[in-house]
Amino acid sequence: MMKLGAHNSIAGGLHNAVAECQSIGGEAMQIFCKNQRQWTAKPITAEEAKLFTDAVAKAKIGPNMVHDSYLINLGTADAGKAASARGAFLDEYKRSEQLGIAYLNFHPGSHVHEDKKLRDDRKVRDAALDRIAANLTTVQDETKGFRCKLVIENAAGQGTNVGNSWEEVRRILDGVGDRKRMGVTIDTQHSWACGYDWVGAYDDVWDSFKDQVGMDTLVAFHLNDSKAECGERVDRHDTIGTGKLGIEFFRTLMNDRKLDSKVGYLETPDGPESWVKEIALLRSLRK
Repeated sequence: MMKLGAHNSIAGGLHNAVAECQSIGGEAMQIFCKNQRQWTAKPITAEEAKLFTDAVAKAKIGPNMVHDSYLINLGTADAGKAASARGAFLDEYKRSEQLGIAYLNFHPGSHVHEDKKLRDDRKVRDAALDRIAANLTTVQDETKGFRCKLVIENAAGQGTNVGNSWEEVRRILDGVGDRKRMGVTIDTQHSWACGYDWVGAYDDVWDSFKDQVGMDTLVAFHLNDSKAECGERVDRHDTIGTGKLGIEFFRTLMNDRKLDSKVGYLETPDGPESWVKEIALLRSLRK
C-alpha cells in the first residue's frame, strides 16, 4: 500500500517535523531543510543532523522528502540568476544528503520571457527545459556518490512555468547527465490543472505517463484536491475529497496496485488537524 504523510513543519528544529509526522498518523514526511523564502541559511550542524536522523530512525518513518526553496529557478536565461539558483539548489542537495533524505523535490522552473505572447512558444519553453537539465547535470557533477535522488515535480502551468506536461518532464530527464539519480513526483492537483483528466480518463492519463516518462521514474505523489477546474492552469490546492478531483478519484488512486511502492505527501491547505482526518480518510478508501 502507498505510504502516507504530509509536509511537516521544522519550526523549532528539524527534528520537530518527526513528532508532527507521528501526531497526524504519517508514515513518511516532506519538509523544508531551511527557510524556503530565503536564499541562504546557517549550515546544519552535526548535532542538528544527528538529532534529526536519530528521531527519524526511532519513529521508523520514510522515505522522506525535502522540498526545495520557492526562490530557485533553474530555467532562467540570465547567467547571474542561474548561478545563484544553481548554488542555492546545490546547498539544498547537500543538506538533504546530510540528513539522510531519500528525495529532493523541486519545481522545474520558468522561462520568464518578457513577451507574454511567447508564454507557450515551443522554442522558448524547450530552451528553458534544456537549461534546467544542464543545471541539474552541473549539480550532479559536483555531488558524485550522493544517494538522495533529485525529483522533478510536474507544474500546474501558471505563468511561464515549464515542466507542466509529461513530455516536458521527459525532456528534462533526457537531458540530465545521470538519469538514474533522478525521479518524478506527480502532484495530483498540478496535473489536473494542466489538463490531465484524472476523473474522466484515469487510465488514459496513466497510459500517457507510461509512454512519456515511465513508471520506473515515479517515486512519489503530492496528494492534493483542486480548487481549479481541469486545464485551468492555476496552482490551487484543496482538502482531500472537497475539490474538483473529488473522493472517487482518491478512492481509485488508493486502490491502484501499481502504486503500492510509492509514497504520498499531503500538501492540502488546512494543516495538521485536517491532515489527521485526511490521512485516515485516504486509508479508509482502501478495499
